[in-house]
Amino acid sequence: MSRPQIQEEAVTMLATELQRRVRPDGLAIVMEADHFCMHWRGVKDDKSAMVNSVMRGAFLKDANLRREFLSLLPRKS
Repeated sequence: MSRPQIQEEAVTMLATELQRRVRPDGLAIVMEADHFCMHWRGVKDDKSAMVNSVMRGAFLKDANLRREFLSLLPRKS
């Protein structure tokens, strides 16, 4: 990505490209990113992060598969 992206747009673009190249039965992506727009404005919060996800194919149809995937993600305290 050659320009700053809106995170929701970036995760969708990544999912679309992976789906096009790999052609999986299901695709699940979770993206966590810092908010550089806040840093650029001078906000000193180092813990500001946004999490977005995209679920496609089998992950949308199968709740057990989706639950298993999400359970593998690290929990933040």
